[in-house]
Amino acid sequence: MTIPLAEHPRPDFQREQWQNLNGLWEFQLDAKDEGEAREWFRGGLPAPRPIVVPFPWGSPLSGVPDSADIGWYARTVELPAGWRGRRVFLVIGAADWRTTAWLDGRKLGLHDGGYVPFEFELTTYLKAGQKQRLVLRVDDAPRAFKLEGKQGYGNARGIWQTPYLEARGAVPFRALHFSPDVDRRRVVVEARFLEKASRELTLTLHFKNAELPTVTWRVPKGADQVTFDVPMTHVRLWSLEDPFLYEVGASVGGPGVGEDRLQSYFGMRKISVVDLPGTRYRYVALNGAPVYLQLALDQAFHPEGFYT
Repeated sequence: MTIPLAEHPRPDFQREQWQNLNGLWEFQLDAKDEGEAREWFRGGLPAPRPIVVPFPWGSPLSGVPDSADIGWYARTVELPAGWRGRRVFLVIGAADWRTTAWLDGRKLGLHDGGYVPFEFELTTYLKAGQKQRLVLRVDDAPRAFKLEGKQGYGNARGIWQTPYLEARGAVPFRALHFSPDVDRRRVVVEARFLEKASRELTLTLHFKNAELPTVTWRVPKGADQVTFDVPMTHVRLWSLEDPFLYEVGASVGGPGVGEDRLQSYFGMRKISVVDLPGTRYRYVALNGAPVYLQLALDQAFHPEGFYT
């Protein structure tokens, strides 16, 4: 089948080596909550049915009706040859609500929450050139402290945002954020890393579609984040008429430290509040010019996929 939502879910934080896990998975509901005791994560799911990920079970696009609070997912994964020597992570865009993961029967971890991305590292359990079994248990039983929506076409249970595998360097980026400062003709860069640097590293920014010099910044040993300014000469503003985005390649690494690389982008624009010319009415402004906002609420609920 064609992979649904085949695009990368984070184009502003995209690594070159990634593998989309949307599509058909094995699936089984666990109405009696007996799967862990029976070790379904080791021996396989009993009488599995297909489910289309990333659509929540119960939604028409998933292919599975809703009749239980707990669901199990399973599929095979294989490490691409080009990923050897890299750290490999399973990233899940969102799963509602308590998610436990195993690879070949070995527990990777547990995550509570239904609305934000989370990840498990697979590196130490991977076997190059071999197919391995990835199993997820998602428990969406009612809990007093769970956040619940008040409307929609159905109950979004289980995986409802893209899961994917990703190869990273030795000290991976956790986040990379660009804050435009049009008045000072600069962009403030904040980079955060998954762990503290074991030695001094170098962060490099390369602007792919603008005539700006390559930027390098020192990451001190023991640091897990850095913040610095990048001067922006000949600024091309982002506007409604010209929504230009600066495309950036970012990397961090050093001698003996495998480089982590990703692609991102940002726009140079200023949001402010000004008087509408000739009046004292306060207006939202883009790059100093008043903008009339006519807004509609789009909650992105879908009858076939619910949240997805």
